[in-house]
Amino acid sequence: MTPEELDRQIAEASDPARHPWDGGPAAVSRAKQAILDDLRPVRPLPPDWALAVGFLFLFAIFAGSSALALGMYGVHVLSGWQSVLIFTILAGSAALAAVACVREMRPASGSPLGAAALACAVILFPLVFAAVFHGYGTHDLVKQGIPCLIAGLCVSVPAGLVTGWIIRRGFVLSWSRAGGAAGTLCGLAGLGMLELHCPNLIAIHVILWHVAVVLISGLLGFLVGRALDAVNNR
Repeated sequence: MTPEELDRQIAEASDPARHPWDGGPAAVSRAKQAILDDLRPVRPLPPDWALAVGFLFLFAIFAGSSALALGMYGVHVLSGWQSVLIFTILAGSAALAAVACVREMRPASGSPLGAAALACAVILFPLVFAAVFHGYGTHDLVKQGIPCLIAGLCVSVPAGLVTGWIIRRGFVLSWSRAGGAAGTLCGLAGLGMLELHCPNLIAIHVILWHVAVVLISGLLGFLVGRALDAVNNR
């Protein structure tokens, strides 16, 4: 029941034209009956841990399946320790973004984490990539980078639509925060796909174009959520 429907039920129950005034208790009783008769039980949300695992599963499915479809060329050129370091940090960042998405589904479930997850990703990954990879030449930087950026966004945008559909099953108070959290999680899915697929290990390429997928996805999710908040407020 929406606030508008609740106001209408109370107004109709206490309208003198519809119900002659017969005292306060009778009007209150009619209002309670009109409201309670219209109430329906809702399906409770799963536990927080189950939702977080579900979001992580969604992240892994989009990253892994798209990398399989495009070719797992990137993972074959990474050394063992590079793979462990990059994908461990990627999994941790995705877990933080997943928890941020869960918190936006439940009011008073904890401090918002979407902005922290986005900031952590766009600050931490350039540092990791700078330590792991080498090469800062700008030859064909744009020519080689644009396809990676487009491929990453082609993964993150559909993942964002599915994530948003799941989040709306909760009680979202701020779609801008929820959109930022969802965009960060799905941007990390795009980044994960690129690390599995892209064999270009030049540091400037990975820092600029791969991390840009996370930044653009997070900001895009925030802007879409901001637009939804504006519509809802009106």
